[in-house]
This record gives sequence, structure tokens and C-alpha cells, in this order.
Amino acid sequence: MNKVLVYVYVPLIEQEYNLFIPINRKIGLIKKIIANSIIELSDNNYEVEYSYNLYNKDTNRLYNDSSYVIDTDIRNGSKLILL
Repeated sequence: MNKVLVYVYVPLIEQEYNLFIPINRKIGLIKKIIANSIIELSDNNYEVEYSYNLYNKDTNRLYNDSSYVIDTDIRNGSKLILL
């Protein structure tokens, strides 16, 4: 499978989403994909900041933009925070 289903919590708008993300892409691109998806899903209530980070909700791990998703601990059901 080329995608995983993750839970993403966005504190700025106090919303949570379930999204499929590709595992063969870098975290930097995944953050953009997630942000753009949330903009659409929230009816433009979420404004993309110049800089934002992706964290693991359970371990508080900050993901490096140059890492590939497949090389991280992100799996089906992972809980992430976009901050």
C-alpha cells in the first residue's frame, strides 16, 4: 500500500481530521499536502502560516522535513499534530 491513514489534530482551529498520506514522499511535502487538505475540509477556516511543524501526538516527536514518511514511525492510525 502506498498510503497510510493518519489522524491529524490542528490546534489553531481545534479540529481533527483523518487523512490518507503517501509513504514515499518527504515530510516537508506531506505538511503542505495536509495543510492544503485542511484548508479545503475546513471551508477555508485554516490559514497556512509561513512555517508549521508536524509532530507525533503520542511521543511529541518532531518530524524532519527531509525524512521520508516510510522511514519514520508514521503508520496507519498514527496521531499527528500540525502546529
